[in-house]
Amino acid sequence: MLSLFVDAGVALVCLSVSAYLYRYQTNNHENLTAPLSPAQGYILENQVTHARRLPVAAAHAFTYPTLSLLVSLNALEDNTLNLGRGWLFGYGGIWGRLVGLRASPYFADKTGADIRGKLDEVLRDRGFGCEGESRVLEDAWMMTMPSFLGFEGINPLTVYFGYKAAELWLIVLEIHNTFGETHVHVLEIGRNEDLPGSRPKGFDHQWTFLREFHVSPFNDRSGFYTVSIRSPTHSPIPSSTWTTHTSPRPAIRVHLHTSSLSSLDSTSIPGPLKLTALLRPTSTHPLTTSNLLYVLSRAPFTLLLSLPRILAQAWTLHYRKRLDAFLRPEPLPPPPTSTSPETHQSGGGIKWLSAGPLERYARRRVEAFLREQVEEQHVRITIAAADPALPDHVLLPSSPRRTTCSKGEDDNEDIPHLVITYLAPRFFTLLFTCPSAEHALLLGCDTEGLFKVSRRELFLSVFSSRTSPLSAPPPLPSPDLTPTQRLRNAAIPASILLRLPFRVPVRHPLDPCPSSLEGVKAALALRVLFVLEHVERWAFELVGARVVRGGEPWRKWERAGRVFEGGEAGQEVEELKEWGSVWREKE
Repeated sequence: MLSLFVDAGVALVCLSVSAYLYRYQTNNHENLTAPLSPAQGYILENQVTHARRLPVAAAHAFTYPTLSLLVSLNALEDNTLNLGRGWLFGYGGIWGRLVGLRASPYFADKTGADIRGKLDEVLRDRGFGCEGESRVLEDAWMMTMPSFLGFEGINPLTVYFGYKAAELWLIVLEIHNTFGETHVHVLEIGRNEDLPGSRPKGFDHQWTFLREFHVSPFNDRSGFYTVSIRSPTHSPIPSSTWTTHTSPRPAIRVHLHTSSLSSLDSTSIPGPLKLTALLRPTSTHPLTTSNLLYVLSRAPFTLLLSLPRILAQAWTLHYRKRLDAFLRPEPLPPPPTSTSPETHQSGGGIKWLSAGPLERYARRRVEAFLREQVEEQHVRITIAAADPALPDHVLLPSSPRRTTCSKGEDDNEDIPHLVITYLAPRFFTLLFTCPSAEHALLLGCDTEGLFKVSRRELFLSVFSSRTSPLSAPPPLPSPDLTPTQRLRNAAIPASILLRLPFRVPVRHPLDPCPSSLEGVKAALALRVLFVLEHVERWAFELVGARVVRGGEPWRKWERAGRVFEGGEAGQEVEELKEWGSVWREKE
């Protein structure tokens, strides 16, 4: 609370000073706006415009102002852009300063890594740069929204203009959604660009590529982006061609097209225009103390309003324009690391949601069980996450059964190998809450696509081998099931449970001894997970929110039942094929 009052007091002082500077600037505008030599930091006052065209019944448009910085990464990392000894603007933190930037929100979470280092790593992973180079880029402009008074709002788009030999080489789009996930697109100048005649007037480059990342709850993940870019007027690297009159005003235009219905391959040809977005600077100021205070005095709350504006527009689209919501899908796995300059990968996810306490607990239960199984069954198990920040977890038996081994040969090379690849930590809670391995495969692998296994029969063998009798086959219930197994069965609608010919073990393979402390913890965790599922449904009903029919989390077992009977698990609305959105008439 004390820090809040201190920050508020600081803000009042700064705004009072800025009011004086505003008057001073009016009379001495040219002197105050003369850029530093070299010009390596700017304040951009922007106008953002969004327009939705499809579905036609939900057409909507809005415009609002934003504030961003355009800074040289080299100068930022060297702290040469800090103002007021880092108190007015500084790099490395958000507290104790009016405006700030730090490395943590950008790219993947890596302790101690700076933005420049993380950007270089992203580029190397996608095949850019030469082996042995310490830096992939000579320098880069970074266009982003800073924090204000310690508040770090959502930063939907950060753009990096990367230079090599003082020439623009790469443009990196770092996209953030409201869930804390991050996706990047790396666009190389002169490579896979659209034809020059197709880009709009006033833009220098344009690319069209598949949409892969969930940003809006009112669109599915299909379609194409066409991104048009107006480059900065000059490089952040000092050169003899730089003049004091240069004012960089980079602009980004994004068009979202639906997938084409006229092509047999809907992922190859863009269809009708669905959404447009334009980010363009209306004024540019060199990053100086006086200019920063001047801009903040004119719009002191601009940096605090991004999330409220997003929520307000979401309310309009959902309740007034009647668009149903798609719940967040798990991010797509990133492309494999490329080392060839001919196989550059342009996009991919780089930041996933971290596991919650229940997911971490379920993971510990799964890993403890699998450590026992690799010894009992003498198998090799690899648990691979789609999140590139998480290394593969490999479980091996402690002693090989082979009596002879050639020199240099892996003792575990010829033993059965099970590879489990999962998209999100929710995989572990799904294993923990399903009554059997067969149920987990049907729901998590075949229906929701949450995980994949290299060998289904080996997966079933590993998770069904613990000494535990099976219950009577459906539809006959078994009175011998443990309380936690009865709880798992109760979570599946009876009409679905009786149609599935899966026999349920009396005791779940992941359950510890019920009378032990660990058994009590497991039972409690299971109950909390099921309660949270009900709370999620009640919350949607309470606020009158509508989920796309067939995509509701509480109907997952209905989807699984359709898949088991040879159907599909997808949404039940035909209009999805045309719009990528669902408009529902008022009932």
